[in-house]
Amino acid sequence: LKAYNRPVIIGAGPAGLFCALTLIENGIKPIIVEQGKTVEERQKDVELFLKERMLNTCSNVQFGEGGAGTFSDGKLNTLVKDTFGRGKEVLSRFVEAGAPSEILYQQKPHLGTDQLVGIVQFMRHQIEEMGGRFRFRSTVTDFILNDGHLEGVIVNDQEKIPAEVCVLAPGHSARDTFSMLKKRGLCMEPKSFAVGVRIEHPQTMINQDLYGESENERLGAASYKVTHTLENGRGVYSFCMCPGGYVVNAS
Repeated sequence: LKAYNRPVIIGAGPAGLFCALTLIENGIKPIIVEQGKTVEERQKDVELFLKERMLNTCSNVQFGEGGAGTFSDGKLNTLVKDTFGRGKEVLSRFVEAGAPSEILYQQKPHLGTDQLVGIVQFMRHQIEEMGGRFRFRSTVTDFILNDGHLEGVIVNDQEKIPAEVCVLAPGHSARDTFSMLKKRGLCMEPKSFAVGVRIEHPQTMINQDLYGESENERLGAASYKVTHTLENGRGVYSFCMCPGGYVVNAS
């Protein structure tokens, strides 16, 4: 890429941020284009929506720096086998950015939004100090293609950023981007997803089943996981669990 324009990364969620870090540590300085705002500005927009019901369609719980997960419960465990150690690398990066070190050895590590906001800020500054460039409030509205090759991306329907390489990391809700990709004839396929049902148990019952007693201060709230393969070959499994959690109205 040394004789080319800087690669463009669409999306500043986890995929875009870690892609930028990987490129920049290999001497390639990308431009990260994000339709939302910085995570600290985004936090204000989210609070405004929750308190005043004022929605910014480009800066909310779904869109903005850090991606949708920044304002979710921050679970860091995955059902994917970490053959290449990528999961460990991600957790190490988070600790470097200010996350508590216990996420490196906990079975089901977890970070709250209060911590993730600072971590995302740290990663942005890290990328910028190494030569990466962020463009917030910038939506990629089209590609410039010539004979099947990329020559640039169009931002906000007017500005051209020359680029021969573009990494797509738009998350799951950028429907306008997906429509543009379809119009441009890029091959896409839907990812399979799991449909869940909520089940609630008294914590004392789970503790009793696992520990033989309804409460144990040293062991904390007990958790469990269930997996089963049906006769038709479909897998069934329990997904997120919140041991010791409270049921709250989240409307």
